[in-house]
Amino acid sequence: MNSLSMIDPEHIIPIRNLTIRAKLIVEGMMAGLHKSPYHGFSSEFLEYRSYNNGETAKRVDWRKYAKTDRAVVRLFEDETNLYANILIDKSASMIYKSKKMLTKFEYARTLAASLAWILIRQRDAVGFAAFDENVKTFLPPRSTNIQLKNILKSLDLITAEAKTCCGAAIDTLARGLHKRGLCIIISDFLDDPQQIFQGLRHLRYKRQDIILLQILDPAENEFEQKGNLRLHDLETGQIIRIDGNTATNYFKKGMDKHTDLIKRFCKELHIDYEIISTDEPFQKALLRVLEKRRRML
Repeated sequence: MNSLSMIDPEHIIPIRNLTIRAKLIVEGMMAGLHKSPYHGFSSEFLEYRSYNNGETAKRVDWRKYAKTDRAVVRLFEDETNLYANILIDKSASMIYKSKKMLTKFEYARTLAASLAWILIRQRDAVGFAAFDENVKTFLPPRSTNIQLKNILKSLDLITAEAKTCCGAAIDTLARGLHKRGLCIIISDFLDDPQQIFQGLRHLRYKRQDIILLQILDPAENEFEQKGNLRLHDLETGQIIRIDGNTATNYFKKGMDKHTDLIKRFCKELHIDYEIISTDEPFQKALLRVLEKRRRML
């Protein structure tokens, strides 16, 4: 992975256009893959899918099989490989940032745009939804370039505001799904973990493979404060004053308990779970997601 050209999130802050951001990230990643030991992963991911039992053996790429010992089928231009939905949190807590970082929301929607670009290039049918207290936007899965433009446009238009109700939003999405597929949920997941669990369980009942991407600011991952603090809740507007030592102890214990619960729920439901910091290069986060997606084929 060291041979890949990594783009630090802070370097794309001046680029306001989301389409340009996603293109820069994806094309940079693919160029790096072709020049690195990941070249085989890149070409296989973009051009092949796994052979399914019952298909005619004529479709197997035997030259590829001889090199990799894996039975794969070359994708055709009109072939859809997977139905995927990307669900992104647009609640007010996502606008938090520390220092010169991207906000969690800016990182999340840039990551979502890049994922949609790659998956549609892979000829997957990709849908999109955004939520705060309710699901505000929903585009059913399609595998066309027009769909990618619609997703990028929707991501450009949404803003982070209001309270979150992550579990209810996941449940609402599950009710509208009727085909087996993949759901990628991008959020800070700072909501009632029991409600999140109920929503995830409904998604699994609907035969969805799920990847949770918890987006956190470095200050949330390594919270440590001193002196007197004035804390502002971005969703409720509530302001409290507290000393730094008490805040550090309370926050660390609360966050550890919260993430441990989500990890336990994901393990119970066989869900992939990743914590991504907003200072992590996008290519690293994308590769972790794409490797999980490849294993689902």
